[in-house]
Amino acid sequence: MTVQKITLTHPLSRLMMSTTMASMAGQVYSILLPLLVLDVTSSTIAVTIAIAAERATMLLQPLIGPFLDRANWKHVLLIADFVRFLCFLLLSIFAITGQISLLLICIISMCIGFAGQFYQGAQFTAIPHLVSDRQLHYANSLESAIFQLTIVIGPSIGGVVLLFFSIHYSLIAVSGLSLLAVWLVLLLPYEQQTTSSRTFSISQYIHELREGFSFIYQQKAIWYTNLISLISNFGIQFLIVLLVIYVNQLTKDPLLLGIALSSGGIGAILGTYLGFFVDRFSTYKQILFVAKVIGGLSIICVGLTDTIWLAACFNMIGTAAAGAVNPIINTIRQRYTPRNLLGRVQSTSRFITFSLLPVASVCAGLLSESVGIGTTIIIGGCIASISGLLVWKLPQKL
Repeated sequence: MTVQKITLTHPLSRLMMSTTMASMAGQVYSILLPLLVLDVTSSTIAVTIAIAAERATMLLQPLIGPFLDRANWKHVLLIADFVRFLCFLLLSIFAITGQISLLLICIISMCIGFAGQFYQGAQFTAIPHLVSDRQLHYANSLESAIFQLTIVIGPSIGGVVLLFFSIHYSLIAVSGLSLLAVWLVLLLPYEQQTTSSRTFSISQYIHELREGFSFIYQQKAIWYTNLISLISNFGIQFLIVLLVIYVNQLTKDPLLLGIALSSGGIGAILGTYLGFFVDRFSTYKQILFVAKVIGGLSIICVGLTDTIWLAACFNMIGTAAAGAVNPIINTIRQRYTPRNLLGRVQSTSRFITFSLLPVASVCAGLLSESVGIGTTIIIGGCIASISGLLVWKLPQKL
């Protein structure tokens, strides 16, 4: 592919703008969803059910891989964004007319979750089509930074929207962001994809599923980065589950609590750019090892500290390490994967790396009851640090 300078009119920039709108809509919706459920049911258990309904779609990620490899990535992005737009719009209409229920919210949330899984897979598939191999790390770093930025500013935008509108009308604003994302995807170039002409059958579908799993296992660079992420995510989940409770024990000041939690998003953004610049004089293998060790140690330090400012600083260091790693892992997957397998490799890899998060959440809860929150976070940091040892199983040329 001819190397084209990435400017505001470059297809990647348009994809990133669409991603920003879609991610912003998702972040604002994550604020509105619990409030909407509470407004309808007045039950905190109902809130967890609604959130779980959306997150449960992650378990079906490997099943969408063959569809992503058969379909044109632009069509998938368009359909996914349009489905989310319709879901947000329908939810707002039902809420305004008073015809809303927990069951309806769960069904629409699952549709939004499914659309999100297809969107993420298609976006991963699209990037190698839009940039050259040399620009992959930059493109993935940019995507990761934008996503982290939406996590930081999304709740603030949600708060501003709620300041002027009710929950019901705020959902219309969310659907507007989704519609804008649809328009930006329409501006992307169309690329004919011959794989969509293959005959579909159940046996062929099962064969393609196996082909994706088999390729990941045989391609050691992808297999070991998945195992590294699996172990690391398991340990990090201990911190994610308990961080709000732990920080709340250190301070009762809501402003300090917000600063401590926001430090994670800021650290992730800084880490994304740091990882991209360090790439110029270090190998991926070296960056992964250092980042995993530093990330694990920072979690241990969070569990050991009893000062809110130190907890915020260590949390920022840990998320910076994660921010440096994520674009590299995506780049490795894209560089080592043929284009006709990109959808299956990404969806299956995400399933592998996130499959133990529910188990980790339960373990964190049980351990915190028996040994305390701080000690549980320290254990999570030790597990995350151990993942760095697997880095040396990666191919030497990385």
